[in-house]
Amino acid sequence: MPMKNFRMTNTELKLKRERMMAAFHAGKAALEDLRLPYFLAYGSALAALREGQFQPYEDDITVGIYSWDLASLQRQCTECTAKERDSMLKNTFDRFGLEPVSEMVDSAVQASAGNNVQQNHAQLVCPRFYIAEGWSEEMAFPIIYKFTHKESFVRFDLMVFTVQFGQLWDFADGGAETSAGWRYSPFSPQPVEFEKIMTYTMPAQALEEHYGQDWHVPRVYGYIQNLARCLNRCQVLRVHPWDGRMQRLQLPRALTWQEFKPLMRTYRMKYAKAMAESEHEFPEKPLDLYKLESKPVVLFQAASLCKEEGNTRLKNDKPDGALDKYDEGLYIMDKCREVLVTWRLVFWQIHNEKAEKDKKDRGLKVADLTEPDMPREFRSDEDEERTLRLALLANAAQAALQTERYAVVESRASQLLELESDNKKAFYRRGMARLASGNADGAQNDFWSLLRVSGFESKEALSQLMKLMPKEEVQVKFKNLKQKYDKQNRLGSMLMELDEDERIAIQEERYQRFLGDCEQRAEEGQRELTFDEWAKQYEWRYDADERMKARKAYPECFNAAGAAPLPIESWEVDYLTHKEIEKIVYRRQTEAMGARRRQREGTTEAASKPGESTDRLVLEKEDEKILKDAVVKKGYNYWW
Repeated sequence: MPMKNFRMTNTELKLKRERMMAAFHAGKAALEDLRLPYFLAYGSALAALREGQFQPYEDDITVGIYSWDLASLQRQCTECTAKERDSMLKNTFDRFGLEPVSEMVDSAVQASAGNNVQQNHAQLVCPRFYIAEGWSEEMAFPIIYKFTHKESFVRFDLMVFTVQFGQLWDFADGGAETSAGWRYSPFSPQPVEFEKIMTYTMPAQALEEHYGQDWHVPRVYGYIQNLARCLNRCQVLRVHPWDGRMQRLQLPRALTWQEFKPLMRTYRMKYAKAMAESEHEFPEKPLDLYKLESKPVVLFQAASLCKEEGNTRLKNDKPDGALDKYDEGLYIMDKCREVLVTWRLVFWQIHNEKAEKDKKDRGLKVADLTEPDMPREFRSDEDEERTLRLALLANAAQAALQTERYAVVESRASQLLELESDNKKAFYRRGMARLASGNADGAQNDFWSLLRVSGFESKEALSQLMKLMPKEEVQVKFKNLKQKYDKQNRLGSMLMELDEDERIAIQEERYQRFLGDCEQRAEEGQRELTFDEWAKQYEWRYDADERMKARKAYPECFNAAGAAPLPIESWEVDYLTHKEIEKIVYRRQTEAMGARRRQREGTTEAASKPGESTDRLVLEKEDEKILKDAVVKKGYNYWW
């Protein structure tokens, strides 16, 4: 589904670069802990040589290592196996806050071999490797290790470069699976100062072989476009199996940092000249839901930074700068709203597809699959987006009021009232803007509205109304509105004091039981039920009396050894226990009342055992024989 075009604001650019730098520091520390030589590659190398900071349109840090250094790490392991090598590498990265990436594949081996597999579940594929038919696991060639920095959500990709046929090769972008790869002239990592730290990067020669002679000119391409424009993609006769005994190869000497400084200055001057022709560092383009800058948590952080910076400028008597920051935050919130709306449409589309499939499977004319509730995390994101938008709109209205930009005040305050119809700040600031711009009638309406939503306690609104209207007229209208307001409050309190209809609580309890049964049936793989089906077939199981009747009516079915046991539930035990307690309390109360009656009447009765009557049945002689034949022979012996 198409999405609106947006650009990254300055705050977003700064925040994203900080996140990428945090991920780079973590990955660099992990590699140094492993004593594994590395160098920045591809987009990260462009950032080091060209911009001097990470590029905003990149979502990952790309680092290269040589295969012989990885083999040396494997030989340091106890058993010198590939499995132990990968485990050591992943454990070390995990200690520095980077976790392995999972991908939607059917089999790690199939995915690494480039087969078309059905994407049915996420599986850990770190490393992704190439394995040919007949190879053992120890011969599988590791292509790339993918990690994600837990704190910043930035990907950290570790690509393995190797030498074949006298050239350096990288098979990370689908090379080995398609008998192709990126080919380079052998090079040594180039020392460079990047973000005030010394590190290593691909030299300019390798970047020129990959991107072309104009590699210093910034361009924003998609993944497929970028692959098509690269110059060094070549066919590979075959990928050699992994050899853990391979030794370090001699590579050309790299320039020292002092020798390389003038060249890097030239690259950055070319980049600056190319950037001067661009209106924005990051041009507008449709949002990508899966990129880092489209994550709601990242957008919330950027908008919060804008709000805090705007508040600081407003306190320092810089309302113009504050308004710019608030508007930037609102622009970010517009982007966040677009992301959330799109995700809601995605959820709705997924539900429709499931409902359509369910309708066909069950042979129905109309789909009856109930749409599930939105995920709790999604609802919390919507709440946070609304809260941030309210704060930014209120602050923007105040900053615009101080700069006497009254049209902006009215616009921001009106947007705020659309979201929150009883917002006091919005009414007051819009009223002041209308008053200053000569709209006295509109200002009066806002100040009277402010009085109503404040419970007729706003002194500021009264003060402004006294300036706009005669005092007597204000007092009369205030009195009438106050009486009407008090009457409505009394009526509301009377309605609130009414007892809640028990039927509503009973229905809510029934619905919660229905939802609980639906969840249990879903876990057991049973078909979904409608509420009416559940009420007819299963609701009786929640009634202790009905359960007892069922046990008595069908003893051969409802017992511990029967075909369909109906066990005693904990809630049922509590229910039956309370019923027995009520019987005991009733008997004791009856006995106490009888004792008080006898004491009041002054009579005494012989104490009888519980359940034993002291009355004697008196019968005439002619009826005694009939009673014995009709009753006593059947086992009843009540009277003697």
